[in-house]
Parts: sequence; structure tokens; C-alpha cells
Amino acid sequence: MPTAPRAHHSTIPHPGWPEILIATGIYVLGISLLGYWMLQQPGETGNFPINVAGAVNFGVGLAALLAAYGLRVRNWQAFGFRPTTFGWAAICILLGVVGFGLIFAVEAIYFHVITAMNTQADFQAAAKSGIGSLLMLLFTGAVLGPIGEKLVFRGVVQTGLRKYGHWVALFGSSLMFAAIHGPSVIF
Repeated sequence: MPTAPRAHHSTIPHPGWPEILIATGIYVLGISLLGYWMLQQPGETGNFPINVAGAVNFGVGLAALLAAYGLRVRNWQAFGFRPTTFGWAAICILLGVVGFGLIFAVEAIYFHVITAMNTQADFQAAAKSGIGSLLMLLFTGAVLGPIGEKLVFRGVVQTGLRKYGHWVALFGSSLMFAAIHGPSVIF
């Protein structure tokens, strides 16, 4: 009995372990260097370091994706990129900003009930420093930073793990994402 022809998307080469390793390696190195730099900053530097962190997070994520792209698979569709409309992009950005804002509500409740080290104090200080600071924080922390993370964990890791099944790809990339962020209130 003849088999049905495969869908066109299956002929696109997909990222694998080499791309996952290069992307996560670059991302971990870049974020580690960023963390080291942030630890060297004086305690009361205002909102500058946290905004730099969001922008650098985007840059490191983009560099990791480009390295994975250049390794073997040179096809943007293989990394999950598809054309979209402005409306869907706007909805995604809006939901990201809303989700970022909800973090503050969750933390307020958490820190009111449980006393623990506040790992989000830099975000909270920047958010309370005026409207300009808040808008910059929203752009770097709710738009740029998450895009950098998604480029690595959804664009490379999730698509690279998809050959093991969609659930393995989803949970595997989510676990790696959570592990990179380490223990925190949000984790």
C-alpha cells in the first residue's frame, strides 16, 4: 500500500544537538558574564544595570540563535520563524507586558506572606523611579529580554528537541529555561 507523501515542512532540515549545544553554550556564557558584570556594580546604581541586562539578554539570545543558524541548518523556518501580521505581533507584545506586570502582583503577595530574599528588587526599584524609568524597564525587561530568551529556548532548543515529540520539545525546553533562571520567586 503506497504511503501518503510527507508534508512539505518535513523536508526542511531541523536543528539538532549541535545547534542546541552551541546556542545554550553561548547563552549561558553570555548571561554568566552579564551576571558577573552586574555583581560588580555598586549597590545603589539606579535602574541602569537592570535595563542593560534586558538589552544584553536580547543580544546574547540573538547571537546564540545566529550561531546555531550558521552551524548547519541555514533555514529560518527550521527555527520556527513564520510570517505573521502586525496585529498578532502587537497582541504578543501586549500580553508580554501584561505578564511582566503581573509578576509584580505575584511578588507583592509572596513577599507579604513569606519573607525571603527579594531577587527582583532591581526591577521594583526601576519601576518606582518614574514614568521614563518604568517605560524603559518595560521595553528592556518585557520586550527585549524575553525575545532574546525565546530565540534560544523556543527557536533552537524546542525545535531541536521536536524530533523526540512535541511534548518532549515543550517540556525539555521549558525545563532548560527554568534551570537557566535558577531558584527564584517566579520559578
